[in-house]
Amino acid sequence: MKKRKLPEMMKSALLTIFLVVVTGCTNVTGDAPRIISSLSDERLRTDHLFATADTFFSEAGYACNTDAEAGQFRCSRELRDLYIHQTTAEVNIYPVDEEDKTHRMIATRWDEGLIPSELISNTYANDDVEAFCVFLASEKLGRCSDYKG
Repeated sequence: MKKRKLPEMMKSALLTIFLVVVTGCTNVTGDAPRIISSLSDERLRTDHLFATADTFFSEAGYACNTDAEAGQFRCSRELRDLYIHQTTAEVNIYPVDEEDKTHRMIATRWDEGLIPSELISNTYANDDVEAFCVFLASEKLGRCSDYKG
């Protein structure tokens, strides 16, 4: 019995399909950046803000950590974990100005997998970040405003 060879064009097509399946896509989109500042003349301390954010976001299902040396707070939570596609929400808080103790909060969504970017929304609003801002205001710890930069 004689072995059949694949035509060159079919080899190229199969290789392309294989590479698309193996490589996948990574897409990142972000919520509007926010500035967190204190409500009164009392300055919002970074360590207190990070501890408050850790409690709040941990209760919302995020895995959080603080890098005190770098002065950053980071949380992440899986939104979708399918065999072919994973989506993760990430929240970062870091000091902007040591003088007035303002902090910047940035929320992003990471999509990784086999779904092309054309099929994924390029807008993102993190409801947990909005709820955290409401919490800060209700506890009179701080207020959030849109970053204008």
